[in-house]
Amino acid sequence: MKAFVTGGTSNLGQAICIDLKKNGFEVFATFANNEVRAQEISAKYGITFYHLDVCDESEVKKVFSLLPPLDLLVNNSGVCSSNKQVNLTLNEFNSVVKINTTGVFLCCKYAIPKIVKGGSIINISSINASVSLCKRTAHFDASKGFVTAYTRSLAAELGENRIRVNAVAPGLLKTPYTEEKEDPVKEVFVKRAIIKRTVEPEEIADAVMFLNNNHAITGQIINVDCGYLVG
Repeated sequence: MKAFVTGGTSNLGQAICIDLKKNGFEVFATFANNEVRAQEISAKYGITFYHLDVCDESEVKKVFSLLPPLDLLVNNSGVCSSNKQVNLTLNEFNSVVKINTTGVFLCCKYAIPKIVKGGSIINISSINASVSLCKRTAHFDASKGFVTAYTRSLAAELGENRIRVNAVAPGLLKTPYTEEKEDPVKEVFVKRAIIKRTVEPEEIADAVMFLNNNHAITGQIINVDCGYLVG
């Protein structure tokens, strides 16, 4: 089994790559800036990394031309910023929205011919597609709304190809930042969440594996949010 994971050097991307590797996948992953981290993960876990700007179509096309047939694509690359919309520059808006939308589209476009029948695509969305956590992320929230809608529509399109398409929508992830500093967003999240904590990256990786293994599920968005949306 072979999987391709974008954004493999982030905390979440690393957790997904490691879990796939432990479950018998040969894992190919990407990095945008952190080459040192990519080399460390590659050396420790045997994961093959490619440098990739997911918004550059020529780069995406080239990387996918180097890959073998795939069983799984995980679109994990994404960025977030927090700013009032009246203060948001067009460059900041575009930097967030382009990676979170165009990157997903391009990787799906060039992965689809590579994915074997019975394979799957799993996009990383966010509960922010349904509710704003800090009320200064309208541009990010909208970009994740795209991922949610795109996932459902693409699932309908690819059903005849026997390719399943789903998404995982994490709640607030546990990161060194949320653990080491007082984070008002974390306080709001934990207060409302039924399970009074943030989400571990490994729990998102578990959800990715669950969706990949269940061949009756497609077009679904799985919220992994410690019960925040129903809190």
